[in-house]
Amino acid sequence: LNLIVETLQPRAEDIKTVTGEGYMVHVRGEYLPIIALHRLFNHHTDITDPTQGVLVIIEADGKKSALFVDRLVGQQQVVIKSLETNFKKITGVSGATIMGDGSVALILDVPAIIQMGQTTNYVTGGMAYSNQQLSSIPNTVNA
Repeated sequence: LNLIVETLQPRAEDIKTVTGEGYMVHVRGEYLPIIALHRLFNHHTDITDPTQGVLVIIEADGKKSALFVDRLVGQQQVVIKSLETNFKKITGVSGATIMGDGSVALILDVPAIIQMGQTTNYVTGGMAYSNQQLSSIPNTVNA
């Protein structure tokens, strides 16, 4: 959890398009790239608008990003099992745990996710905005 800086539900006016970079969110005076978790792991979700989900501000190795998730379930102590030892290496996932209800939860590898967001198209193509939603974002920041 020390890699999580804060969580927030962004306002539409805080989300901008940066030429060549993709979607960014303005948080406390700085622009952070938005990495859509559903895009990163190719997972279907009904929530593709960041203002309807949650942004988890993550930081590793001095780099920050905003991880776009559907919702937060909670915080709890868990026993983490290695996926690489028990299954195979999955980039962006450091392990898994079995929850109290028997479901399996993946433990994210925050530094790897930030790296994936910087080296792939998960930031630039990460948001599934409609043209109407894009037109409601008034400003474009050129980097």
